[in-house]
Amino acid sequence: MEKSAPTRQQFLFLKGRHYVVSRGMGLLKSKREALMKEFFGVIEECVRLRQAMTGLIASGQRSVTLAEALYGTKAIESFAHASRREVSLEIKLKNIWGVNVPEIAEVSLTRTLEARDTSPVMERPLVLKAAGDFERAGDVLVKIASKEARLTRLGEVIKADTRKINALSEVVLPSIRRRIKEIERALEEREREEAFRQKRFKEKRSAMGW
Repeated sequence: MEKSAPTRQQFLFLKGRHYVVSRGMGLLKSKREALMKEFFGVIEECVRLRQAMTGLIASGQRSVTLAEALYGTKAIESFAHASRREVSLEIKLKNIWGVNVPEIAEVSLTRTLEARDTSPVMERPLVLKAAGDFERAGDVLVKIASKEARLTRLGEVIKADTRKINALSEVVLPSIRRRIKEIERALEEREREEAFRQKRFKEKRSAMGW
């Protein structure tokens, strides 16, 4: 911190600055605490969603294996080709403690037979089940992608806020406190010197009979 003249005005300025910085650091800590609570909550959701997706993929894969054994690979490939489609995802921003966090709007990828435009009589049950499992897994995957994008953004902000808090608590505030102490000592010394001069002046006046 750049040193200035040890005046009472500077002393009061630094006391005020110390209060403002301390209060700002307290707000940063509150923000970081809220973001960390959100962060760990999202982690728990991600773990739960990944477990659900793993189960759906495993179920779908079992259905595919059985379908291949019963109907042959060509039947599955034909169904997969007919079921191809494009999926559009919308990314929006959610504000959490002043932080804009990306979020993918939820969309249902799971289709009914009508939406597939296929006949339940013509299609094999195991193939339909496999398709349903993988589409539900796709729904979960979109949710996971949204949660992990939020985790990435929250993690960046938490790291940045932690660096700011460390800088304020370990560098800025100690520097301000040291300077306040220096000015306090300088002012006290100045007051002692002034009191000593006043005393000497009075003694001289008394000696001279003034």
